[in-house]
Amino acid sequence: MKSPSTSFWRFARFRPRLFDTVGSRVMALIVCTSLPLACVAGVLAWHTYLATADNSYERTRSDALSARHEIINDIDRTRSALETLAGIGLHEEIAPRAFRLVQSISQQHYCALVLVDQSGRVVSTYQDLGTEVPGCDNNRLVLTPGEMMALPLHGEGSQAEIIFHGARPIVRAIVSLEYVDRSGALVSGKLVALRPLVNQQILRTDQYARPASDPESGSTDLWLYNRDVPPTPLTRRGTTPIPWSADAQARLDRDLKTRVMTDHFRLGMTYYTLIPGYGPVNIVAISARSIAENRALQLFLARLTLIVLILVVELLLVALAAQRYLVEPLEKLAFSVGDWRRNGTFQPDLPKSLPLEIRQMERAFSRATRRLDRHEARLQRATRQQDLLIREIHHRVKNNLQIVASLLNLQANRIKLPEAREEFHLVRDRIRSLATLHRYLYPEGGLSALDISAFLEELASQIFTANNRLNKGRVTLLLDVDPVPITPDQAVPIALVVTEVVTNALRYAFPDHRTGSVKVTLKREGEMAVLTIRDDGIGLSSTRAQDAAKREGIGLQLVKGFARQLGGTLEIRDDEGTEYRLSFGVQLIRRHLA
Repeated sequence: MKSPSTSFWRFARFRPRLFDTVGSRVMALIVCTSLPLACVAGVLAWHTYLATADNSYERTRSDALSARHEIINDIDRTRSALETLAGIGLHEEIAPRAFRLVQSISQQHYCALVLVDQSGRVVSTYQDLGTEVPGCDNNRLVLTPGEMMALPLHGEGSQAEIIFHGARPIVRAIVSLEYVDRSGALVSGKLVALRPLVNQQILRTDQYARPASDPESGSTDLWLYNRDVPPTPLTRRGTTPIPWSADAQARLDRDLKTRVMTDHFRLGMTYYTLIPGYGPVNIVAISARSIAENRALQLFLARLTLIVLILVVELLLVALAAQRYLVEPLEKLAFSVGDWRRNGTFQPDLPKSLPLEIRQMERAFSRATRRLDRHEARLQRATRQQDLLIREIHHRVKNNLQIVASLLNLQANRIKLPEAREEFHLVRDRIRSLATLHRYLYPEGGLSALDISAFLEELASQIFTANNRLNKGRVTLLLDVDPVPITPDQAVPIALVVTEVVTNALRYAFPDHRTGSVKVTLKREGEMAVLTIRDDGIGLSSTRAQDAAKREGIGLQLVKGFARQLGGTLEIRDDEGTEYRLSFGVQLIRRHLA
């Protein structure tokens, strides 16, 4: 299972490859330079959108606050009129004339002005039957005396509230006073005024009548809202569906239940604003998005689309220009360098309308490739000359060694003493093995092409041929050699070890016309090479004492010395024959310069 750190470093090594090419880096730079402009344009467009989207909310809130101010002023005017009337010392007989005077001076339409005593008995009443007052049922008294006095008044002063008679909002104001009754006594009582809430004619003709004057500025419907009575309209334009949607009704009820007196929300394209009204009555302003606001949003979307289109076109044009005048020339230059590396010719086909830096780079590459070509040609000539010289040296060494071997053979044939003649023959075989090795050390392919299998096969055959007079063909040769890489420093000891061991086996392992075989094996086991030379002869333990003494002489000493030179280990086994097992390390071969 891969650790997280391994996966992270692999990703870290892979990630820069995404921007390895010139084209990807140029596009990344273009995007990075255009992104800040796009962000600034997007922020400005988003700010414009928010300002446009909040315009309806601000309009509904402003209209709701204006209506609330109008209602409070209207109620304060009613209460001020009653306080003025209570302060003039009202007489029961002149109360109707005083009520008529107040109606005329205040320009307010009252459903009724009533003077009651402390017990709640109506003392005097005034109703203008000649004027139709909206919301008063054609000037009929819409409330009983008990309903008129339902508003408690503690102590001296005045108090006003909004009550609902059916679905109509009515302002009820009560002022404590002392008046003169018919007997001339000064008694305490209350003055009660009943009038419609905010004359709807006023609301139709003031700032709320935008649809009639400016259809594009939007319209606002104003409603009185209390959880105890159905919503009551202050303005009637027909823009708000009746009844309200269930979601809006539930939201407003939840606000009043949790005592959230101010709220703003939007359902679809309709905006709702809830603010406190007067007393327990709240004001709800409802408005739909106006024509101007819809046009502003459409303009915002058009501007945003235009900005995106301009950025995309700009990116495409810059990318095409960068591809044409920067990326393509660099790619052609890189391909030309690759062709020069493969074919030896550097001929970039670049247009003349290139930046100065690329033209200078192309000239620098041309000069560098010409110099490299000339330098490479000189190196190749020197390599070929060196190769010829080394091959000639090996050839001359091989010839010289063969001459020495021939001289030793001639000299051995002139010696009468058999032991001395055998020693000369041993030296001759060793020199021939070195001559054969020099022929294989430097073939046409260089040192790395040493064919160890062919070399050992020829070397063993040569030894068998030289000693054929001793075994008369009774001993056969078996070879099992793998293509193990052998360096020249290792090849010389291996050749001499094989020569020495195979020669000793042919001379001493098969006496008295015995038949058998000698097997030479070279295998690779990991980082080690194992050379095994085995014969199925009589073995060391069965050899006569004098023969054993000979075999413990210079031949075995040479084999052990060559094993130490290879840095390996030598094992000698005497089990149904003799086996030499030489293990040494495999070394890397320096390849020839050619």
